[in-house]
Amino acid sequence: MVQEPTNKKQNLDKKRYNRLAPFYDQFENPMELFNYSRWRAKLRQYIPSKGTILEVGVGTGKNLPFYNKHQKIVAVDVSEKMLQRAKNKKSRADINLIQMDVEELGFPDEVFDAAISTYVFCSVEDPIRGLSEIKRVLKEDGVVVFLEHMRSEIELMGRVMDVVNSIVAKNFGPNINRRTVRNIQSAGFNILKEEYLLSTVFRLIVAKPKED
Repeated sequence: MVQEPTNKKQNLDKKRYNRLAPFYDQFENPMELFNYSRWRAKLRQYIPSKGTILEVGVGTGKNLPFYNKHQKIVAVDVSEKMLQRAKNKKSRADINLIQMDVEELGFPDEVFDAAISTYVFCSVEDPIRGLSEIKRVLKEDGVVVFLEHMRSEIELMGRVMDVVNSIVAKNFGPNINRRTVRNIQSAGFNILKEEYLLSTVFRLIVAKPKED
């Protein structure tokens, strides 16, 4: 299933990540060795050990080795070049890779037992729309787990991030001053757990859909 981006910003993101795909793993290797890989491993304790799980923004597939053979993974990304890289990642789970934008998920309502997002909502054009789509496709008792970086709660650092954000976003893609916890709540989720991983910038968040 291929779902082409429908707006200019989504197309720019697709082109940017297609361009970065051949070098993306090498670029992130220092961060993976330092902390990212260890933090990814923590995700397993918060998602069902079996069932159908949606991963949004799968990128080159860095989370795929952490799934087990009892899980069915539907992993989406806007970039086909990233997905080609993800195909090379080994996993014990049943993996279905699909080119699709999180803001326009082409799935019926309430079909997934859980969802995962790692370092995605710094880049999504309309984060609340993307988060609302995740809520729509989650089962009523489903859970979503995030690894995200966001605006610091240390006000001086937060203001610096505000000032330089436009430069970073223009040249590299991600926004560094997103208020992602607030966005998750605004999209209709209850926060069950919020763990600060590095200062107040990098966090692990576990959430469930609010009852309508």
